[in-house]
Amino acid sequence: MHTQFVNEYHRLIKNLHMTDGYIFNHFAQKLAPFDLSVQQYIALRRLSEVFPDSLTAGELKEKMTDLNSDMTRLTDRLIAKNLVVREVDAQNRRRVNLRLTEESYQFVEKVAADFKDFESVVNHLTDEEVRIMNTCLDKIRNR
Repeated sequence: MHTQFVNEYHRLIKNLHMTDGYIFNHFAQKLAPFDLSVQQYIALRRLSEVFPDSLTAGELKEKMTDLNSDMTRLTDRLIAKNLVVREVDAQNRRRVNLRLTEESYQFVEKVAADFKDFESVVNHLTDEEVRIMNTCLDKIRNR
């Protein structure tokens, strides 16, 4: 069945939505053997970038790609999996920090190594196609 579009802009929006789903599912399949969701992996990667230091939930949320993520639920799941620890800040008792343990840092590094070919979802595009797409996508978000 061929979908009729009102115009090419409508087709573009549908294509962006479908492509987002395609890429998300591609990553979800790669992370399934590690029992991680895409959001959990992104959170762990952001924490690994500052390891052995920590981030507050607010700082972590700022570094996430999904602006609507439920940070409390996400971090609770990572804590339940013993991948993240929650600690009260010694200088400010109202501040709660999230940190990887040494073991979870090693786990994240292993997952990242196994996940290093994540670009395979787009590596069939030419350099020029990638440049044009990046320019257009940046323009959509920064109008």
